[in-house]
Amino acid sequence: MDIVKLEQILNYNFKNKSLLEEASNLSDRLISFGSSTIDFVVSKMINEDLFINSNPFCDIELINKVSNLIKSDDYLLTRADKIHLDEVIYDKKIELLKSIIAAYILDSNDMLKIEEWLNIFDAIVLNLDSNDNYLKQAYLWNKRKYKEYPYISFDGNKAIIKLNEIDKEFIANGNTKFISLNEASKEAYKYLEDNNLLLKMTDIVGYPDQDKCINQLQELFVKGFINEPIYKIAMKGNTNGTDIWKCRIMIEGYKESFSAEDTSKKNAKRIVAFQMLKYIMDLN
Repeated sequence: MDIVKLEQILNYNFKNKSLLEEASNLSDRLISFGSSTIDFVVSKMINEDLFINSNPFCDIELINKVSNLIKSDDYLLTRADKIHLDEVIYDKKIELLKSIIAAYILDSNDMLKIEEWLNIFDAIVLNLDSNDNYLKQAYLWNKRKYKEYPYISFDGNKAIIKLNEIDKEFIANGNTKFISLNEASKEAYKYLEDNNLLLKMTDIVGYPDQDKCINQLQELFVKGFINEPIYKIAMKGNTNGTDIWKCRIMIEGYKESFSAEDTSKKNAKRIVAFQMLKYIMDLN
């Protein structure tokens, strides 16, 4: 493994090169220590920054959900690719990520970098489901419009949020970083609302299009407007030698579901997708 390349990817020059060498060799010692470090950092951030002092976001199911998400293989693999470990290793990227985390902590004792690599803050924010979660709304507004999250900084517990191309900082102070940031985001959301800047579904995908409706629904899901569409397709029978397919679509959070039959699975799916898309947009 190219050690020089690895340092360039991490944007960090190790003081103790032997640690980096050991990490590149995927030593069991560092992999184990890296796993423990991830557990510690996730627990510390969740408990100290989010769920204290009667925080309105405190929910044991959410704690478990976020904690399990960040420590899952799928999530860690995504983070390994995000910091471009795939440029130095083809497989065992999760093991390399854990080894690198351990080596970095031993070399620098800097927990903030680990939070950044794991993207813990964003993982927590985007899993908050509170109806008054202005923080998530501000995150998604900036992400949908500019394909990146808003700029966020802290001075103690004082939170500062800056949205792209909005010449104004939104600032608040509270018992925790998340309470402060949600209050700052509430001000940001009110500003967007007052200035008619809130995004609508049509701003993202346009109006329902029978030829593009499946992709339109998927994009609304990716951009955080709706939950993932669920399609259930089954053969209903056979008429004069022709198969008849039935498709049903459901989306969590919406009462209505739609069904259609067609000799083509693709057409049946397109029909229900178009019906669901029109229904959703009429409600919004």
